[in-house]
Amino acid sequence: MIVPALITPFDTAGRPDAGALQALIDRLAPQVDGFLLLGSTGEAVTLAPDERAALLAGVRAPGPVWVGIGDESLALARRHAEAAVAQGAERLLAMPPRFFDRALDPRAFQVYFEGLAELGEVWLYHVPVFTKMSFPVEVVVELARHPRINGIKDSSGEMARLEHYRRFAPGLRVFTGSGTTLPAAAASGAEGAILAVGNLAPRLFARVFSDARAGRADARLAGLAYETAALVGRGGVVLLKQMLRHLGLPAGVPRAPLPETSPLWPEAEALLARLQEEGWLL
Repeated sequence: MIVPALITPFDTAGRPDAGALQALIDRLAPQVDGFLLLGSTGEAVTLAPDERAALLAGVRAPGPVWVGIGDESLALARRHAEAAVAQGAERLLAMPPRFFDRALDPRAFQVYFEGLAELGEVWLYHVPVFTKMSFPVEVVVELARHPRINGIKDSSGEMARLEHYRRFAPGLRVFTGSGTTLPAAAASGAEGAILAVGNLAPRLFARVFSDARAGRADARLAGLAYETAALVGRGGVVLLKQMLRHLGLPAGVPRAPLPETSPLWPEAEALLARLQEEGWLL
């Protein structure tokens, strides 16, 4: 199950472009198994609450839909969650607070996520590359006992964490957010993947994931998927949007002060040519 962590297109004036996002969703829909809106790749942290609400109101995505939420207080995170639920969000992908991380004991995590679960189905989001903190596994296990906290997107790439979830929180649905460790995650029991590279080459990652789940492997394809995910991981949303624009897709530009182009473009252009030749691109 491959779910793209959707970009958010911005126009040259820096405004969110719901029409461009809908066009991208329509292109992706036949090749993916759901969508994540307003996640890390969607530059959600740059959007004001009214912009988030307007963007959600302006698009419709088929299949399971996750909406990224989270903020530095429960009150602000609930505001994002309420707007998402009002627009029909099925699942809330909730990032933990991080600014005062040293003050967050297990009880603080519980208050925060259980407060969000009052509003809808919550999935936890562990993304240490951005939060600069590690989501304590014992807290994940405890939260998984809540009837409305049903899954986790873990982008750490740490297989020991996935094994821990499988052993101690067997009812928790686990999706990986790491494209570079996709085969290992599938072999460790991950049900699916929510990936930035799902905007670009979803069929390649679906193939690698399904092969790993079936206990078979194509080393060449796995290597190509690894190379693609690693490059996009290094270049982030700036490079991903540049790659999508190069393909004529409605990616828009990153929001200022992020630049429009990446110094990794020469590597990306050569990789795109290979992906294009093999028919993996969107």
